[in-house]
Amino acid sequence: MYVRVKRFRNKDGSVREYLYIVKGVRVDGKPRQKVVAYLGRLDELREEGSIDALVEGLCRYAERAQVMEVAEDLFCHSAKEYGPVLVFKRLWEELGLAEFLARYVAERGFEFDVVSAIFAMVLNRLLAPCSKRGVSRWIEEVEEPSFAGLSLHHFYRALDVLYEHKEGLEEDLFRRRQDLFSQEVDLVFFDTTTVSFQGEGPEGLAEHGYSRDRRPDLRQIVVAVAMTKGGVPIAHEVFPGSTSDVKSFAQVISSLKARFPIGRVIVVSDRGTVSQGNLALLSELGLSYIVGVRMRRVREVAEEILSRPGRYREVAENLKVKEVRHQGKRYIVCLNEEEAERERKAREEMVGKLREKLARGGLKALVGNRGYRRYLRIEGAKAEIDE
Repeated sequence: MYVRVKRFRNKDGSVREYLYIVKGVRVDGKPRQKVVAYLGRLDELREEGSIDALVEGLCRYAERAQVMEVAEDLFCHSAKEYGPVLVFKRLWEELGLAEFLARYVAERGFEFDVVSAIFAMVLNRLLAPCSKRGVSRWIEEVEEPSFAGLSLHHFYRALDVLYEHKEGLEEDLFRRRQDLFSQEVDLVFFDTTTVSFQGEGPEGLAEHGYSRDRRPDLRQIVVAVAMTKGGVPIAHEVFPGSTSDVKSFAQVISSLKARFPIGRVIVVSDRGTVSQGNLALLSELGLSYIVGVRMRRVREVAEEILSRPGRYREVAENLKVKEVRHQGKRYIVCLNEEEAERERKAREEMVGKLREKLARGGLKALVGNRGYRRYLRIEGAKAEIDE
C-alpha cells in the first residue's frame, strides 16, 4: 500500500487535491489501483495537522518506525576495532607469549606494561603495519584496555627487552609448539631475505650487497629465518647486508642444531645467491638445499637436464614440471608456457634489433650493452648472433 494524491481542476482554474491510501491489484492480468481509504482534502488535512497525527498513530504499529524512533536517541561515544584483537589475543595466550614475556620482566620493575607494548606491536604488524611512531597512534583505534597509557618510548624499550631475551623466547616457543601439537620437528627450512633502508640503517649491519629488491643503491641487512615444514618460524638471525657466502650461515645452522632437537636442515635460496662453491660447501656440511639455477649458466642443466626425455605434468594453472635426476642431484624443470611465449617474443625483437645494428657496424656499442651481449658470439673484432 502507498499514498496517492488525486487532483481535480475547478472551473476557475484552481486545483483541488485529495489524499488516498491505495494498493496495487491485478484485474484480468492488468495492474490496477484499489482505494483502501479516503483521507480527505490535502489542504484541509494540512491546516488541521491531521497528517502528522495520522502518521504518528500508524507508527505505533510499525516495527521499523519504532526502531528508528529509538535510534534517534542513540549516539556513538567511540568506534574502535575489537574483533581481530580478541582473535589474536587468544592465539597470543595459547602460544604462551604473555606468560614467557611476563617471566622475563618480572624482576625488572618497569613503570609500564612491557607485555602489552609487545603485543601491541605484534598486533599492529598483523593488522596495519607501520612504524613504531605510527603504532603509538594506531593503538587509539583498537579496543584493548591494556594499551592505555602506552607511548612511543615504551615501544622502543620493549624492543630492547625482546632483543635481550631473543634466544630464550625462541626456545620457549619451540617447546610450547611441541606441547601443543605433539609433533617432532624432523625437518627445518632455512631461508634468507633482505630488508633495505632509505637512510643509513643500523650501524655495523646496514651495508650494500646483492639486492633482491633490485635496489643496489640502498643499504640493507640480511635476515635468515629457520622454519618448520609447516611454515612456523623457529628462529631468526640478522647479518650485515653484504653477506652472501654460505660460510656465514654455517655457524647459525650448527647453533640451531645445538639449541633445538631438530632433524634435517634444508637451506632454501634463490638463484641470485647460488654459486658452485657455495653448493659444494653445503654438501660438505651435510646440508640439503633447494636452490634456483640459471639454465644458461650451469652447463649440465643446459646440456643434460633439458635434453632428457620425459613428460611434463601440470601442478598448477600455467605451471608444468618435469623431474630429472643427474649425478646424484634432483632437478625440477619448470615450464610456464605464457612466460615462455613472452620471452620468445622479446628474444625475437632483440635479435631483430641486433641484426640491424650489426648491419650498420655498431659492434662497439653492442659489446658494451649487457642486454645485447648475451645474444652475441664475439671473436676478436668480429661478432655474430649466437643462435
